[in-house]
Amino acid sequence: MAAEGPDPEDAMTSPPRTRTVLAWALWLATMASCLAGLVVALLVARPLTAQVVLDGALFAVAPLGYATVGLVLTLRRPSNPIGWLYAASALTWSLLIPLDPWLDQLVRDQRPLPLVAKLGAVAELTVWAPAIALGITLPVLLVPGGRLRSRRWRVVAAAAVAGPVLFVAGVFLIPGRTSDTPVPFDNPFGRPGLVGTVAKGMAVTGLALHIASLLAALVCVVLRFRASRGVERQQLRWVAAGAAIAVLGVTVPLGDLRGAWLDPLVILCVPVSVAVAVLRYRLWDLDRLVSRTVTYALVTALLVVPYLLILPATTRLASGSGSLAVAGATLAVAALFQPLRRRVQHLVDRRFNRRRYDAGHTVDGFAARLRDQVDLDAVGGELLAVVDQTMQPTRASLWLRAPEPQGPG
Repeated sequence: MAAEGPDPEDAMTSPPRTRTVLAWALWLATMASCLAGLVVALLVARPLTAQVVLDGALFAVAPLGYATVGLVLTLRRPSNPIGWLYAASALTWSLLIPLDPWLDQLVRDQRPLPLVAKLGAVAELTVWAPAIALGITLPVLLVPGGRLRSRRWRVVAAAAVAGPVLFVAGVFLIPGRTSDTPVPFDNPFGRPGLVGTVAKGMAVTGLALHIASLLAALVCVVLRFRASRGVERQQLRWVAAGAAIAVLGVTVPLGDLRGAWLDPLVILCVPVSVAVAVLRYRLWDLDRLVSRTVTYALVTALLVVPYLLILPATTRLASGSGSLAVAGATLAVAALFQPLRRRVQHLVDRRFNRRRYDAGHTVDGFAARLRDQVDLDAVGGELLAVVDQTMQPTRASLWLRAPEPQGPG
């Protein structure tokens, strides 16, 4: 399906200059924070190794990815708040990047932490909550059109905002010695007495609201998908595909294949898939993408496994003629590839790409009936019906050239 044009609503409410400036300002602020972190690492990290620089660069992949997706969405769909939420989430993540190399070097040198370093250490314990609320919870509640499913979900949106606020304020005001920071220290922002007791309750309440709102947002997107039809269903399928890739990439044990670069990349699958859904770009190609991926994975497994099992036996039967056995086995696999691929593609389309499977059956049935049909008007009507069922055009017409007059001969 070709890329769709902008929504009429967005076309009529084109972003004013202030929105464009704000969108670029958020992206540039995130970029500046990431570059500042790199500069601080070059100045204070000792010994400065390539691994230290690489770790810092990889830590900035997720914020820059979210910021870039947010920039694209805010420029293309300024009326949809999802892009602004992504940009704000990226900026929240990046604010502490300049402090991380300095704080790590202070810890390695076993030097006392100044007040600014303590502020950054406490902030690192809490910054994840507002970043997740802005980058996951609220966008999931609003996807794909930027509106809540109904007014009842306003309570969840309010909890998604209030939870991180209570959690951050509570953690900063809890008195006593920290235990989750790289170096334990007395919280300089804590307040003993009644304020400290209330702060503990705020932190617990905020964390509970944050988790509950995140789970409710996931339930909301599932309910949306079940009730969706047409384009909205295709949009939500893209979101579900991105979320599935992210969850599998983070949770599946990959051993040595997992590196520091993998987690930031798979996490970016969620905002990228949401951006595709919001922009409505090539939504209908997802069916073909899934069917082709599953088909070639199955065909590869069905051909490679027998190949690896048969090759040793063929080599022994050929009395040591290893190259001849390998060539024969390879030719056999190549000969089986296309028939097996067509058969597997048929089965996969029947399960994952039902639209294509039904269209193929409709065309085959029409071709079979066409052999016995002699009425031209009936053929024309049935042809238009088949085109409407398979291609679903907005308008279809059939033009037949008039027969040429024949001479007396």
